[in-house]
Amino acid sequence: MSTPAKTPAAQAPKTTPPKTVPAAKKTESLAGDSAVATAKDDTVKAIEKLEIRQKAINTNNVARVANSHITDPEGKLTPLVSIKTGKALEKFPESAKDIQKLTLVQINEILSQLDTERTGSEQARRERLRMQIGLKAIPA
Repeated sequence: MSTPAKTPAAQAPKTTPPKTVPAAKKTESLAGDSAVATAKDDTVKAIEKLEIRQKAINTNNVARVANSHITDPEGKLTPLVSIKTGKALEKFPESAKDIQKLTLVQINEILSQLDTERTGSEQARRERLRMQIGLKAIPA
């Protein structure tokens, strides 16, 4: 029996040329990677903001309950924190009577940091602030 003769083509190992990616495709890939990274960063930031907001809401609810038990206008208030930053509110009144000493600008800033409506008369805004703090409305 004779063995078939191998042809040179059959003996040479098969090699495939390396695939080259066009420059446009590389740019698209890099842009896609960047977009994915940006989307992940945005998602992480959004989750962090939600966590700050949720913790601030919880902190403020506890403070409101504590403040709701104050009967003396000079009783020390438990301060609230910003819904936006989670940090203590600046110019927060120390007592219920100190709410009357706040300027309209200060009231608006506190209401803004509590993510609450800032419309109406000055007296309406003071009452809204009292409610946000957890105090009872001033009887008419």
